[in-house]
Amino acid sequence: MAICLLAPVAPALAAEGTVPGLITGDHRLIRGFVEDGGIVQKGWLEVAAAYAGEEKGRDLSGSITIAFRFGRDVEAGLVAGLLSRQREAGATLFGAEIPDSLDGTGFSDAMIYGKYRVIRSPFELAVGAGAILPLAQEESGRGPGVVQYRTFAGARKKFSRATLVGSVGAAFRDDSRSSGKAEGRTSLLAALGVLVPIRSTWTFVGEIDHESTPFGRRMPDGRVLAGLDWRPMANFGVRGALGTALTRSAPDRLAIASLFFHF
Repeated sequence: MAICLLAPVAPALAAEGTVPGLITGDHRLIRGFVEDGGIVQKGWLEVAAAYAGEEKGRDLSGSITIAFRFGRDVEAGLVAGLLSRQREAGATLFGAEIPDSLDGTGFSDAMIYGKYRVIRSPFELAVGAGAILPLAQEESGRGPGVVQYRTFAGARKKFSRATLVGSVGAAFRDDSRSSGKAEGRTSLLAALGVLVPIRSTWTFVGEIDHESTPFGRRMPDGRVLAGLDWRPMANFGVRGALGTALTRSAPDRLAIASLFFHF
């Protein structure tokens, strides 16, 4: 979710599997994987399951994240998956109250992104952009039915005992086509995280992220997450985290678990 200061690429690749506790671009934030200023050393494949619960419903999702590095400083990837969503009548989705309850499963919206690392030392800085594609049917309540765009800048700095990660950005979209057809807004994005090696194969991951109102009015989304990254083998690992809401409109119960492979 980090820096190989002043080191060439080939030694960094070798070090990833041979130096216990080393934090590289293959250690990333969980929710903030895309905006994280790190670049994968070669390739990344992650399969995740997530739960988000609130007073009037819950989401169960499964997703796959694929990322590749091109050349020295370019990363591109895809995040896609399935979503099972339940909501009671009167719940708010995409800035508007839904008139009827919903309960369905299908494709969630997918994101494609790319980023370029503009600074490698003494800290990493990457800038990028992405598009969220409306694969979910707009009447299903699993997506707003419009393409959403985002731009971001992510930075990370390694210290002796921890790596700090932060990002800022903006997201743009048209008015929602789902129930209520709420006004689409330009929202601001911000995230802050920390990666702390606690054993040779264990890393603590903590992150806070916030998005100002994306649809309608007064609906910011802020969340905090804390978890662990376990790597029993050089190229394979398990990640998990629990979280809660920082704002009233965010889910108040969060859980994520994943398996990943990097090479």
